[in-house]
Amino acid sequence: MTKNKEVSGYEPYVMTPEEVFTEFDRKGIKYEICDTPIPVLENKVNCGSPKDSGEQMIDDYYYVPKSVVGLHPVMDMPAQGDSMIGADIHEGDLLRMEIGAVPHDGDIVLAEVDREYTAKVYFTDDQQQKWLLPMNEKYSPILLTADKEPRITGVVRSIVKEAPSLSYRDCAAIVVRHKKQKAETGDVFTRVKKAVSEGSLLFWASSSWAVVYCVARDCCGYEGTVSDFERKAENMNLPMRFDYPCSEGKVQRTISNHPYMRLPIDKWKENGASVREIVLMEFLRKNL
Repeated sequence: MTKNKEVSGYEPYVMTPEEVFTEFDRKGIKYEICDTPIPVLENKVNCGSPKDSGEQMIDDYYYVPKSVVGLHPVMDMPAQGDSMIGADIHEGDLLRMEIGAVPHDGDIVLAEVDREYTAKVYFTDDQQQKWLLPMNEKYSPILLTADKEPRITGVVRSIVKEAPSLSYRDCAAIVVRHKKQKAETGDVFTRVKKAVSEGSLLFWASSSWAVVYCVARDCCGYEGTVSDFERKAENMNLPMRFDYPCSEGKVQRTISNHPYMRLPIDKWKENGASVREIVLMEFLRKNL
């Protein structure tokens, strides 16, 4: 059994937090631990016409990295209504607000108008009049005047959305579609092996496999990870005369050192690809 053989019912290992931190540190991946509590108010912020938010009650706490907490207290409140859908704020989204921050034009704010609360875009026009602007044409802008006793409660710094969970039917449909597409197009690596064998004289080093990966990605619809590609290419049974087999980590390092390889292959030439890379890429594109 080869190490890249698909195994039915394989259960992926779930890393412990300590293992994740160690792995990220080893790979130089930057991260921050969410260890600072942020209160979530039970009341909802109205994204429609201003409404009374009632007595402010803390319903829960979120934890965020210390670096995102500035000079002012931070608080989350659920959004309600549809006046801010143009800013991608929908019912149930959490508005993370910096309480007491001074707003600037274009900021989304939580404002109290006529003793009722609303979330809108803060704006000053050319006559220095202050407005609260909805992001939905069915609502009208609110001109802030003294008789409305407007007050800015907080400035929205980020929007927290609940991660969706797909149904079994939706997940199964994706798998079925993938299997059907794979059956129709054939195994990418069968074609890769044939093309690489025929174009073996165009390879100059193991790093050439980065070109193979990019062509498979752009021309064959290959959607696997770079590591998966490396494993399958490494196990490929190539002719004995082939001098530059793929090796673990080579493709990833090559792409990391050549940013144009993250672009579509049609843009390589104008972004600094070498002549030999272009020659190999064009051969593979024609033969894959």
